[in-house]
Amino acid sequence: MLKKNLFVSLLLVAGLGIGASASAQVYVGGTVGQSKWNVDCNQSGVSCDKTTNSYKVIGGYNIDKNFAVEASYFSLGKVKANAAIGAVNASAEAKGTGFELAGVLKHDFTEQFGGFAKLGVARVSVDTKANVPSAFSFSEDTKSTQPVAGLGLTYKVSKEIALRGEFESRRVKIGDEKNTVNNFSVGVQYTF
Repeated sequence: MLKKNLFVSLLLVAGLGIGASASAQVYVGGTVGQSKWNVDCNQSGVSCDKTTNSYKVIGGYNIDKNFAVEASYFSLGKVKANAAIGAVNASAEAKGTGFELAGVLKHDFTEQFGGFAKLGVARVSVDTKANVPSAFSFSEDTKSTQPVAGLGLTYKVSKEIALRGEFESRRVKIGDEKNTVNNFSVGVQYTF
């Protein structure tokens, strides 16, 4: 399923680029980074890995020099927890992916350095699995529409290529519980 979503995202981004390759308004890119899930692991006997690798594929349209609209497919990685229940080791994991649409406010500090702030909505899917050997297994996919906000910097290497670093914060829903996932990432974007 993840490969299918990534493939569809890449096709959409490629389509944006082909459709507007004659203008300097469309950009595509990608980032990799780390997500930190704000989940509760403060119970006795529970160990939790709340930091995981993440990535994002981006497609955007510059409305003018200060405003853009950006769509992306993202993976927030997988958070895992383990707990000892008597002599049995229970495990659980949650994996987050989704699509987002955001408005972007941009400002160039110099000809090469710029900054941006973004605010939008994300359709987030969290696939949760839990297992207690010889007792039960549980699986649930929770989909929700949640806000996303971010701040970032760009550095133009050339007229078309820019390096990109950003911090994003998203809400995710795991079952009935809402959590926050903060993401730090770096990457590159290409403007047509």
